[in-house]
Amino acid sequence: MMKRSSIWKTPPQSVQSSSDDDKYSRHGVHMNRVRCAIFAVIVMICLAAVRLAMFFDKDTKLRPVKLVVPASESIPQCESQPWKPNEDMRGKCPGDLKPFASAKTVSECATTCCSDPKCITWQYRKDTGCLQGGDVRLGMEKDGVSAWCSDHPPRRWKGQYLYKKGGKEEEDAEIRRKGCDASTWNPNEQVGQCFGLGDVKKNVSGSAEECRSACCKDEKCRAWQWNADLGCFYASHMFSCQGDGDPVQFEPFVGRRKLMANRKYIDINDKPWVMTL
Repeated sequence: MMKRSSIWKTPPQSVQSSSDDDKYSRHGVHMNRVRCAIFAVIVMICLAAVRLAMFFDKDTKLRPVKLVVPASESIPQCESQPWKPNEDMRGKCPGDLKPFASAKTVSECATTCCSDPKCITWQYRKDTGCLQGGDVRLGMEKDGVSAWCSDHPPRRWKGQYLYKKGGKEEEDAEIRRKGCDASTWNPNEQVGQCFGLGDVKKNVSGSAEECRSACCKDEKCRAWQWNADLGCFYASHMFSCQGDGDPVQFEPFVGRRKLMANRKYIDINDKPWVMTL
């Protein structure tokens, strides 16, 4: 009879065949490939997340996007009197630029303005076509001519008239009453930007309701508009309101203006004002 101690001294015999060894070896190689593939996918996801984060600033707001004219619509240079650099006349110019029907493209609009000494400013958009005119102030500029253009692309606003153009005094009183009542006001009456409202009212720009309330407390105020980015504006009147919600009327213009030697391009504090693209 075999001694018990000899049983424990004898190592157990493997029942694994050479074919099994090959199988596990092959499986090990396969698993390594799977791990590498998974790691590669994780790296790609991390890189995509970093790239997405680059579109946002610390306040999670989208960074300003620079407007770029497609290559097919490139703007020709003006050799006789260069365009003012680092600008795009993308906002509305209320009534100061007139249609120039013979120019059918961005390039033609720019070229014809360049060749005309009387033309200083031009704009183009598919619904308006080519617009041309004299010198204008842009954005916060205060020197120069009275004609003015917005430096912002058209945006959607909240706003309302508190009077009726050409209406009777009693009609205006009723319109004002309804417009100043929180239950009957219509902030979507004027969704396109209007002009003539003066400078921003910084202390009442928190909301459309706050802007309306401030206007209604001012006896001289008869029209107001508010935009989340630009703030509250109100005055005794407004004019040249843009559109009725048609999407094309909220698209940016493309345009330039000639650099004028007699202009300083300064703001109300006599400091140089530069457009932010």
